[in-house]
Amino acid sequence: MRKRNRVVPVRFSDHELSVIDANAKRAKMSRTEYLVSAGMDKPIVILDDLKPMLAELRRIGNNINQLTRKANSGEIYCVSLSEFSEQLGTIAVGLYAIQKEVSDLLQQ
Repeated sequence: MRKRNRVVPVRFSDHELSVIDANAKRAKMSRTEYLVSAGMDKPIVILDDLKPMLAELRRIGNNINQLTRKANSGEIYCVSLSEFSEQLGTIAVGLYAIQKEVSDLLQQ
């Protein structure tokens, strides 16, 4: 376990500190973790792009569940899933791009 036993007084303006705190929060890091990572040239990964993709994935899952219930109850007999396939493909491409970017950042 790393022991941080040095205290370094640093001065920030209100604006600078609010920006640092906002960035640390977006990165899901403490202020100290964020500043140490930035100072040590470690990658700081912020994954904002996942929320819309995950929301879309949930919507698609809900639609598939509704279709499955209707098919099992006999309300419908033939379902075309080509639109779902296209949407899932788009999400898969986006998730792969994010995974590759994070992997590249962590290898630096």
